[in-house]
Amino acid sequence: MDCRLYESKLANHKIFKDIKESLNDVDAKLRNLFVYKDDVLYVWNSVENCLFCVNLNRLEELDENTSYQKLQLVCPPAFAVEHVISSECGGKLCLWGGRGVMVVELPSRWGCGGLFDSGRQTVFCKSYSLDEKFLYLQGEIHRVHWHPKSVTHLLVLVSDNTMRLYNIGLKTGPKLVKVFSIGPKPAGALGQTVLESYGDAAVDFTPTPDSEHLLILSGNGDVYMMHCDIDNKSLHKPKLKGPLAMYPPADDNYGSESCAITALGGVDTPTLVVIASASAVLYHCLLLSNATEMDDDSHALYVVESVELNIVMEEEPTVLQYVCPVHLYLVNRNTYACAHAGGVHTVTLPVLERLSEYAAADEGDTESILQAICSKPSTARYLLRTSGKASPTVGLAVTPPPLRTLLILCASGEFITRTLEPCNLEDQLYKELQLKNPALEQDDINAILKERQKLPFTSIIQEVLERQASQPILKLEKKEEPDPKECLELLTPATVRLRSEYIVRQQRAADVCARKIASLKALSGQYRDWLADLQKEIENVHLQSTLLNNKRALVEISQEDMKYRCSAVVRNLRAGCGSSGEERRLLAELLQHQKRAAALADHVRTLKLHKEHKQHEMKKWQEEYKKKDTVLGKSHSDTIWSVLQQQTTQISSLIEETKLLKDQLGVV
Repeated sequence: MDCRLYESKLANHKIFKDIKESLNDVDAKLRNLFVYKDDVLYVWNSVENCLFCVNLNRLEELDENTSYQKLQLVCPPAFAVEHVISSECGGKLCLWGGRGVMVVELPSRWGCGGLFDSGRQTVFCKSYSLDEKFLYLQGEIHRVHWHPKSVTHLLVLVSDNTMRLYNIGLKTGPKLVKVFSIGPKPAGALGQTVLESYGDAAVDFTPTPDSEHLLILSGNGDVYMMHCDIDNKSLHKPKLKGPLAMYPPADDNYGSESCAITALGGVDTPTLVVIASASAVLYHCLLLSNATEMDDDSHALYVVESVELNIVMEEEPTVLQYVCPVHLYLVNRNTYACAHAGGVHTVTLPVLERLSEYAAADEGDTESILQAICSKPSTARYLLRTSGKASPTVGLAVTPPPLRTLLILCASGEFITRTLEPCNLEDQLYKELQLKNPALEQDDINAILKERQKLPFTSIIQEVLERQASQPILKLEKKEEPDPKECLELLTPATVRLRSEYIVRQQRAADVCARKIASLKALSGQYRDWLADLQKEIENVHLQSTLLNNKRALVEISQEDMKYRCSAVVRNLRAGCGSSGEERRLLAELLQHQKRAAALADHVRTLKLHKEHKQHEMKKWQEEYKKKDTVLGKSHSDTIWSVLQQQTTQISSLIEETKLLKDQLGVV
């Protein structure tokens, strides 16, 4: 689906208007009430205890007035739903909250548009709870995940420091398979309170990218590791390793209020673990092997960097009092999102791009690669800022590649989309266009990309007018009149703030508008000149078209006359009419000229043969003449040359003697 359709069609869909009433909750706990899977967006409605879903492929073909479907649960949950997660295959949904877990089996999709039950407005779905009595009464649920190696098993982390594995694929219903102990088990409600106050209770867990281990986070920052095992016939429980050593060590163990954990990377690269604390600090750690003589399968965490989120709260700082004030969501291989009371951040980790090189490098090259890895820090973007309790985020989902978009649902019912990685947006758009239209030419793709990358003028004005601070509404007691000093104290900062945050920005916006108007005026003048030139060209074209139409009319008349004359000749020939005397005379003259032409052609042919014969004889005579030439040998040539030299010498001597005799005799 095109990313622009999320902002245009999906944001204006009536599903969010109908769901708005159910999003109001006095409890300000972070929630995620919708999930995006297989081009279908599911949203939980807490008022009607059902799921709303809309097919985005059908929405792309039609408009935003397309109706959505309602998935009514046969057995609705008795607890408050806080999270909705989908299985990897997309056939089941898991609804869970602090007091229960429910599995929903989705019906088949068939018919026009791939809708549930061929597009019926209300569809009933099978649903069942897991350990309803125990989970509702005995403790609080901290995290639920689908098992990384199975689509029929669920992992539930409970506040009593246990992780429970359920099998939901049995015909007899869900069954508790195993219970894993994470740490000391509290005795009663008071013991659980003490355990949580000391940070010894497990608060979150996540599977590693290779789906081989589970990483479990305690409130005091300790991280444990456990092997994934779904073999319910095994008598030995998986060994819990930890807490894992963290390097370099810190006195506060990198925060005493840890609340969330996730893992990024791939199968062929080391795992990068992200640990979030309640103070909005994120720690990026490499999970590497730390084999010792006692344990060959031990691991350790190496802290690469820490990122402190700049969360802006418009309320008192008491909003950071929850068990999990920060939730982490994987976006892609090197990016994750953070949802908190102040909005949504995304963090991109360039370190993951070089981890594959580090994993394949030799021991001699590891130092240089590590320096290159640590040279480029992570980047955090504040995508969405909310007003704390007034409008927290209640839903967050990520669209599939090639162009990933973050879908955010606020408690006010407003649906917001944010694109990721703006630096690579053009490449992602290019990939999206190629995948959707492989027959597009390169010039067409470049033209579309250029059009999409244009920044509208309204966005520029909004950026100029965006304020860093706002002037609050002043509420005073009507019975008491403030003294002049209090009035001055209230008026002075308000005036300064209005000047700096309002008047100055409005002046900047006015300057921007003036520059835009001046450029548009210049452009309009150029357009008027172009319009005048085009009108002249249009008049010339009209004149030429008139002349051509007149010529065409004359040609059509001449053509009709010729057609008539030809048809008359054809009719005469078909009728066999005799020719006139003049025609016979012209025919005889033509025949006579034809005979003369034939005689002249014969004469020319004879002359050509005579010419060829003479040329042949001339060539033969030249060849015979060349053969008669006498060629003297070298000895003969030398003899003749010597005789001629002697005679020349004699003649020269005679001439000299003659001159002498003339001089003696005086003869002139």
